Amino acid sequence: MRSVSFRWYISGIFLSIASLLSAVLIYVSVQHSQTVSISLSQDIVKNYSNELKVELEELSTPLITMLNTLANAGFTAEEFHEQSTQWLDMMNMLLTKNQHIASFYVGHNDGNSYLVRSIHNKTERLRYLAPDTTTMMLDINRNNGQKYSIFFDHKMRRIGSTRSHSNHFDPRTRDWFKNAKGDMDIHMAEPYAFYFSRKIGITFSRMLKNKQGVIAVDFTLDSLTDMIQKLEYSTNSKVLLLTESKRIISSNQEIALINGEQLFTAEELEIAEFLPDFHDIKVDQTLFSTIFWQDQDWELVVTPLAISNEDILYLVNFVAYKDLLYGSSILRNELIVISLITVFISFLIILVITEKIAKPLTYLTKSLENIQRFSFKRKAYRKSDINDINALNEAMSSMENVLVDFFDNLRDIARSTESEQLSTSIVTQAKAMLASDACQLFVNSPLDRHSFKMTANSETGECFDLQSLYDCNKTILSESIYELKQKDSKVLFVGAQCTTGFIIPLLNRANIHIGALVVGVKGNINAYSRNRIHFVREFLAFNEIVLEQLEQEHEQRALFHSFVEMMATSVDIKSPYTGTHCQRVPQITKMIAKAAEQDNQTFKAFSLTEDGWEELLMAAWLHDCGKVTTPDYVMDKATKLETIYDRIHEVRMRYEVLKRDADIVYWKAVAQGQDKIAAKVACDEQKRVLESEFEFIAQCNIGHEPLQPESIARLEQIAGRTWLRTLPDNIGVSQESLDKADTASQALPITEQILADKQTHLYPWLESKRLESQSKREFKLVKPEHQYNRGELHNLRVTSGTLTAEERYNVNDHIIQTYLMLDQLPYPEHLKNVPLIAGSHHEKMNGNGYPLKLKGNQIPLGGRMIAIADIFEALTTAERAYKKAKTLNESLMIMAAMVKKGELDADLFELFITQGIYQQYADEYLAESQLDKVDICAIKAVLK
Repeated sequence: MRSVSFRWYISGIFLSIASLLSAVLIYVSVQHSQTVSISLSQDIVKNYSNELKVELEELSTPLITMLNTLANAGFTAEEFHEQSTQWLDMMNMLLTKNQHIASFYVGHNDGNSYLVRSIHNKTERLRYLAPDTTTMMLDINRNNGQKYSIFFDHKMRRIGSTRSHSNHFDPRTRDWFKNAKGDMDIHMAEPYAFYFSRKIGITFSRMLKNKQGVIAVDFTLDSLTDMIQKLEYSTNSKVLLLTESKRIISSNQEIALINGEQLFTAEELEIAEFLPDFHDIKVDQTLFSTIFWQDQDWELVVTPLAISNEDILYLVNFVAYKDLLYGSSILRNELIVISLITVFISFLIILVITEKIAKPLTYLTKSLENIQRFSFKRKAYRKSDINDINALNEAMSSMENVLVDFFDNLRDIARSTESEQLSTSIVTQAKAMLASDACQLFVNSPLDRHSFKMTANSETGECFDLQSLYDCNKTILSESIYELKQKDSKVLFVGAQCTTGFIIPLLNRANIHIGALVVGVKGNINAYSRNRIHFVREFLAFNEIVLEQLEQEHEQRALFHSFVEMMATSVDIKSPYTGTHCQRVPQITKMIAKAAEQDNQTFKAFSLTEDGWEELLMAAWLHDCGKVTTPDYVMDKATKLETIYDRIHEVRMRYEVLKRDADIVYWKAVAQGQDKIAAKVACDEQKRVLESEFEFIAQCNIGHEPLQPESIARLEQIAGRTWLRTLPDNIGVSQESLDKADTASQALPITEQILADKQTHLYPWLESKRLESQSKREFKLVKPEHQYNRGELHNLRVTSGTLTAEERYNVNDHIIQTYLMLDQLPYPEHLKNVPLIAGSHHEKMNGNGYPLKLKGNQIPLGGRMIAIADIFEALTTAERAYKKAKTLNESLMIMAAMVKKGELDADLFELFITQGIYQQYADEYLAESQLDKVDICAIKAVLK
C-alpha cells in the first residue's frame, strides 16, 4: 500500500468523511427535490388541461344553445330568397358577437344549401370577389350547380352579387348533414379543414324542427392554438390536441396540420407509438407515463376533454425531464457548491494545523531525500516542539552541510581546467569547512619535488614559509595530517597572525609528494575543526588526483605545442629562402587578434577565450605544414629550367658542341683547300649566331620580366636548331627514367633539337598525390594532366615567373596537403576548427581563392587574419631566390591593391594599418633598407 505524509494522511481522512457526508446530503436532497418537482409538474399539466376544458365549454355551450334556438325557429327557402333580408340583422349580430363562428349553413333535403359568413378583411374580399365595403355575404347553392353570391355592407344593404356554376358542393354528402338526420340532438363532426376557408375547425349541426333540412355552424379552433401555447410547461415542451382518431387539430409547435384535405395524424408525426389507446382512458382520468424520445427522457401526460356526451378531444403534453428537474438541478448545483466551499475551507484549516505539526518531520524528510538524490542545500535550522525531532534535525543539518561542501568541491574539480583555478577552490572550501583563519596551497614541479611555491591563498597579505619549515623538518610531509608544534609554527608563521594549524600533504598515485595544504588558526584549535580535519583529508584525495591530472595535461599540452612549433620550424628549415616564415606568421596573427579585441567599433563583438587563442595560434603555426610534401626545387625554383639543378647548363653544353662543330667545319674547309679567309668568316658568323641564341635563351631562363609573344616565337624558332648526339641516353640512369624512355634500340648518332619537349619529361601523378579524392572536403583546384612537365621549351615559354602550370599547382597543393594532414588528427572540442582556419588563408573575400573557393564570411575570421599575416610576411621577407624583398611601403601598397580587388578583408587591413601593427613588426624584424616612409594617404586612396 502506498504511504503518504502525516499531514496529508490526517487531511485526507477529514476530506473523505466530509465529502461522503456532503454526497449523502446532496443525494437525499436532490431525490426529494426531483420527486416534488415531478409531482408538482403533473399537477400543473393537469390544471392546464382543466383550463383548456373550461375554455372549450365556455366556447361551445353558447354556440350549442344558439344552434338549438335557430333550429327550432326553422328556416324555409323563402327566407333565403334574394329579396328577403329581414333575418340578416340577426345573423350579423350572431357572427359579430362570436368571432369563432366562421359561418352558418342550412342544407335542405333537396340538395339546395345556404351559407352566411362575415367578411372581415381585404384578403377575404379578394378571395370572394366582393366589393370593398362588404361585411357579409350570402351564398345560395342550387342542386343544379348554380351558385349565387350576394354581398351586403355593414347596414345590411345589398351592394353586389355574382353568379357561377359549381358541382363541387352537395350538403347531403357532408358528415355534418348525415350525422344530424337521425334525431334532434346537437352533433359535432370530427375536426377537419373547412371547404371554403381551409381553416381547421368543428362543425356543430342539428336537424331543423320541420325536418326539411339541417342547420350547422362552423366553429374555428384558432383560439385553441393560442391557448395551448399559453399552457406550455416550458419552451421545450410539446402540447398537442388530438381527436379520438388521433388526428392533430392544434399544437404549440410551428408545424403544418393539414395534409391535403385531411388533418395530420399522430402516426404521420411519428408519435403514435408513444400514445396509449384513447378508448382505454376514462373521461375523468389523466394518464402519466415516461418515454424515451429524441435522445432524452420525457414525461407524457394525456388528458381527455369531453366536448359533448359523444365527442371527446385529447390533450397530450410531452414535457422534457430536464425541464421537470430544472429546479432540482439548480438545488443540486447549489448544494454541491456550498458543500465544496465548506469542505475546502475546512480542508485549509486542517492543512494549516497539520502543517504546524508536521513541519519538523517534513524538514527531516527533505533532508533525507536530498541526500538520496545527491541534491544538497544549506537550510536554516527549524525548531520543533518535540526535543527528539530537534536533535535529529540538527544532526541531519550538520551532515547535509558536510555533503554540500564535499559535492561543491567535486563540482569545482569537474569544472577546473587550470591548476590555479583548482588551487583557489581548494583553499576557499577548506577554510570554510574547518572554520579556520587562513589556508594556503603549495605545489612543487616534476623537475624538483623539494622546492615549493604557493599557488593559492585564502587571505591577502600573509604568506607562510613552508619551504623553510620543510628544509629543517622533512617529516612534516610523512603523516597524512600533521598538527603543527610550537617550534614549527615559529618557522612557518613568521610575520603572520596564525599561531597553530595543520599541514596536509598532497600525493599523486605514485605516492610522490606534489604539494601540501597549510591550515592556519589564530589561537587554539577548536573541537569543530578537529572533528572535520579528517573529512578535509578525504576531501583532498579527489583534488590530488585532479592536480596530478592537470599537471600531466599541462605537460602533454606543452609537448603538443612544442611538436607543432617543431614541425613549423622544420618547414622553414627545409627552404633556405623562406627563413622563419612559419614562425613569424603566428606573431603577426597574434598582433592582429589583440588589436581586434581592443577595437570598440568594427570588432567590438570579437573576443577570444584562452581556448580561442590556442585554436587561432595553433592554426597559424600549422598554416603551411603541407609544404613538407612540396619538393624543394619547386618551392625555391629560381629559373625556368631549374629542377634539382639548373638545366641551362645542358643547353650551354649543346651550344658548346655546336660551336666545336663550327670549328670542325672550318678546319675541314681549310684541309680541303677552300678559301681560308671565307671559311673563317663563316665560322665566326656561325659562332656569333649561336652565342646570340644562347644569350637569349639564358635571358628567358631568368624569368624576371614577362615573356612577350615575339620572344616566345623566337624561342620556338631557335628550338628548331638541331645537334648530333653520339652517345646513348638510356644507360647510367634510374629505373624511373628507363621506364619512361623509348625501349627501342637507338641508332647512333641521333639528331636532336637544341630545346626538346620529350616524353621522358612528363611525370604522371603519384598515387600519394591522389589522396585528396578521399578527403571530406570538396577541393576546387583544377588539377593539370601531369604532375610535372620538365620539357625544356615548355618551361622556357612560361610567360611570368619561373613556374609552369604543373609546378604552380604543386605549390598551391601544399594547402590541400595541409587539410589532408590536419583533418586526420583527433582534436579536442576547442581545437576542432584548426584545419579550416589554417587551410583558409589562401581563400579570397571575392571567392577567387583556393582550394575551397570560400567567399566573404564563409572564411573564418581567424583564417582572414592569417591571410594578411602570411602575405605581409612573404612580401617583406629577406630576398628569395625568385624575387627581392619589398620595402614596407611597397608591401602595404600591394596589399591595398589586393583589398581593392576584394582579395583581403578590408576591415582587418584597415585595423592593420590604423593600429600600426605593420610598424611594430617592421621595427623588430625588417632590415634597415626596407624601412621606408609609409604613405598612409596613398594607401587609403588605393582603397577608395
